[in-house]
Amino acid sequence: MADEPKKEEIKTEPPKKGKSKLLMIILAGALVVSGIGGGVWYFLSSKSTGQKSPENKEQTKSESKKEGAKGEENSPIFSMDPFVVNLISAQQVQYLKVTIKLQLKSEETVKEITDHLPQVRDTILILLSSKDYASIKTVEGKMELRDEIIERVNTVLKGEKVKAAYFTDFVVQ
Repeated sequence: MADEPKKEEIKTEPPKKGKSKLLMIILAGALVVSGIGGGVWYFLSSKSTGQKSPENKEQTKSESKKEGAKGEENSPIFSMDPFVVNLISAQQVQYLKVTIKLQLKSEETVKEITDHLPQVRDTILILLSSKDYASIKTVEGKMELRDEIIERVNTVLKGEKVKAAYFTDFVVQ
């Protein structure tokens, strides 16, 4: 046995998985934080310099064409008090609460609509209370209702003085 060479015991330690996992987690966290920081920086810098992303530029172009065609930049907006009406329903009592803003053609129309406010509110109240839930629950129904409001208010004002109607609240209960 003396002739046999001594085997050296080589002790190899397995790599410590705890430290490498911790390092990977830290690196992934730093990557996420830097990505979020870069996104926030880009968003804020494009807002402050007035630059727009390509998608926003396309939206802005189409919106400006619509606005330019209608001349809506200088159109006054007339805010109306909320309307609360009963809807037509055979089974149960349903209420509609809606707030409407009217876009007018000119500043002169603001005085005219103020002078005729009782007639305008009356015609809108009658229109709203003639509706049932089924006719106004869809987007198409709401758009049709807006068109009817514009038509009826223009009838009261005797001319095409209201360009658009906007719902700022629309609740059915």
